[in-house]
Amino acid sequence: MFKCSGKHICGHICAKSVRSVLGPYSQHLISQGFSTTRHRSYVRVVEHFGRWVGRRHVSRSLVEQFLDHGLPACRCPGVSRDRRCNRAALHHLLKMLGQDHREVTFPRGWQGKLLGRYQEQLVTARGLAPATICQHMRYTRAMLGRLGIRRASQFGDWTPELIERYVSGVGRFASSRNRHVGWCARSFLRFLQQEGLIRRDLAAAVPTVARWRLASLPTTLRRDEIHRLLEAADLRTPRGRRDYAILMCLSELGLRGSDVANLEIDGIDFAAGVLRLRQRKEREAAVFPMTPRLRTALKVYLGHGRPACASAAVFVRHHAPLGKPLTPLGICQVVLRLACQAGLRHRVRGAHVLRRSLASRMLNAGATLKEIADFLGHTSLDTTALYAKVDLITLSRVALPWPGKKEVRP
Repeated sequence: MFKCSGKHICGHICAKSVRSVLGPYSQHLISQGFSTTRHRSYVRVVEHFGRWVGRRHVSRSLVEQFLDHGLPACRCPGVSRDRRCNRAALHHLLKMLGQDHREVTFPRGWQGKLLGRYQEQLVTARGLAPATICQHMRYTRAMLGRLGIRRASQFGDWTPELIERYVSGVGRFASSRNRHVGWCARSFLRFLQQEGLIRRDLAAAVPTVARWRLASLPTTLRRDEIHRLLEAADLRTPRGRRDYAILMCLSELGLRGSDVANLEIDGIDFAAGVLRLRQRKEREAAVFPMTPRLRTALKVYLGHGRPACASAAVFVRHHAPLGKPLTPLGICQVVLRLACQAGLRHRVRGAHVLRRSLASRMLNAGATLKEIADFLGHTSLDTTALYAKVDLITLSRVALPWPGKKEVRP
């Protein structure tokens, strides 16, 4: 196969090489449950990529090079220019070739070595989750690029004023983004001080963002709204049974989206009537009693809805790639889709609203904050105290009359 120069149609194809890749790739797509249209589109993308790559060894870096430079410059007729389609097709090619694992890449030279040591510290010394480490590395690389660091000696020129301007400028669009930028900047600055690249504690110069956790009321759903949300799931279809079981886990037990995504089949004990979660935010095993409605929903889904697959996860995709476990983001998308169908999109922003709604119902039923905190897995009562503001019945009993106004009692 010859490399596509971008100035002419891709030339002669080595039929043997293309056939050796496209055959297994086509079978891989069929096993994943892709439609005929998507199957043909992905096969065309891989065939075109095979012409471009020539005899070079296929790797993730080469795929990124093709997407960034080869695809925009190519003028081959009948080839999809959709970057998302090309990326998805080539991702499945890498998966078939056993290169699905995405490793964090660092630039060459001293900067790459520095970032490698920083990542090792985040893993070994601080024990952060992979997603949190990825966020730290992304913001750190952006910080080095924004401040124009080309050599290690430039760290000595950093001043508190420079750090303050950078954090304030990058995070000026949203308070949540500003907090994330600030956390990552403080962590990296402390690391630089430990490495001896800066002598001053510049982490103290990172501005903090005011966050009044108890200033607003948490959004909760009433019982009739939760009922509407559950009715939006079509129990006549396998996917509807899956969505209904997901909603029951969220509304009956107040589980987080990540807990529902990590729920495995061997964690469901129908005989004992409990759910066992191996991975939770607190990194401790937890056991939850199943309500009769939740038990029925899970039995119906596992018996007549879940597709046959090798995954140990309870909730998996019902479309291509078939059988892939749902992620926490996928759980959230299920809730948002059903909220749109139920006319509750303005009230529901994610899966966590069902957790807050359960806490509110428990509080109104007379449960103490300590009981709610233990059930939901809160490590601090300050988090649970947020729900005390929505207990309007109890608050009305202790509320004082407004000064200068005649007290009115129902």
